[in-house]
Amino acid sequence: MISIPSTEKRWARRLGNALATPFTPEDYLALFNPLHSARETRARVRQVVRETDRAVTLQLQPNRLWRGHRAGQHVLLGVEINGVRRQRCFSLSSAPSDPYPCVSIKANGQGGVSDHLVRHARAGDLLVLGEASGDFVLPGPAPERLLLVSAGSGLTPVHSIAKELLASNQELNLVWFHFERRYQDLMLASSLRDLSADPRLDLRVVLSGEPPRAGDLQGRLDEHWLTEQQVDAEERTLLTCGPAGFLDTVIGWHQRHGRAPLLHERFQAAPVSAGHGGRVVFARSGGEMRTDGSVSLLEAAEQAGLKPQHGCRMGICHTCKCQVKRGRVRDLNSGESRELNNEAIRICIHAAEGDVEMDL
Repeated sequence: MISIPSTEKRWARRLGNALATPFTPEDYLALFNPLHSARETRARVRQVVRETDRAVTLQLQPNRLWRGHRAGQHVLLGVEINGVRRQRCFSLSSAPSDPYPCVSIKANGQGGVSDHLVRHARAGDLLVLGEASGDFVLPGPAPERLLLVSAGSGLTPVHSIAKELLASNQELNLVWFHFERRYQDLMLASSLRDLSADPRLDLRVVLSGEPPRAGDLQGRLDEHWLTEQQVDAEERTLLTCGPAGFLDTVIGWHQRHGRAPLLHERFQAAPVSAGHGGRVVFARSGGEMRTDGSVSLLEAAEQAGLKPQHGCRMGICHTCKCQVKRGRVRDLNSGESRELNNEAIRICIHAAEGDVEMDL
């Protein structure tokens, strides 16, 4: 009698089950390699690097549908949590010239995708990638004199840009201030040490919660800090990314003093004054509720017990786009209001400005 190895028996059983069901060619391919897909970009986690007790870097191996990225861009990352696919936007911390794309993720304590990946991501896990997007990228050719200013998780896209610049042979004069509370909160510390060895980069970590090491600084950003620390700050092209209040301070300084271009990435929508609100009707589900002008249509739907698709919750990923049958809405980023008639919008950054009927 011929003995069939147990591994081959398992594959034969899975293939037999598949042939007995109406699977698509995509499903058959996934039986042998989950990375195979003709429809969506998937990536396997090659390596998990623990940056801090609350942050990790995931090195990814995408399938052939991955088109790459430009330094500074972000990607929508999908992961299965308790049988449900959840999505969130993350900036890519790797340079486009690196062999594998990377995302560096900090837990936020809210129990969502960030916390799940920091606590549970393992080498071999399968994730779904959206197409890289975002305008926080340098024009070509890049300016020789740059001022980089980042804080917290704003480090990741700035790291991608700095790493790509330093991988080139271009003449550069880069000054980078990164603000952090303590060294133990600093992500990508090993890579930052490597980048600092390049004489074209002057990198200083600025701490607010403990004494700095030699070469670093202590303090907090205010409206005078950049002028006092960098004599030619106003003449340098400025790139900045960080929390909302931090970013507002940098942008305010540039409006008063800057004489070179400003590029910035905002992880949260800039606050605007609330509008009038109104009655939101959910046409397909039959429900309705009244909201004030500060509640997004996404939040209104969730408060009504609905579960619309969403990703970043800040207008970047477009996952939440939904058709508004009729009604007036307010853009929570710009404050602009407009009348809609069968138009798809990002419901995470729009609120009711009167009665609104949604296709939900």
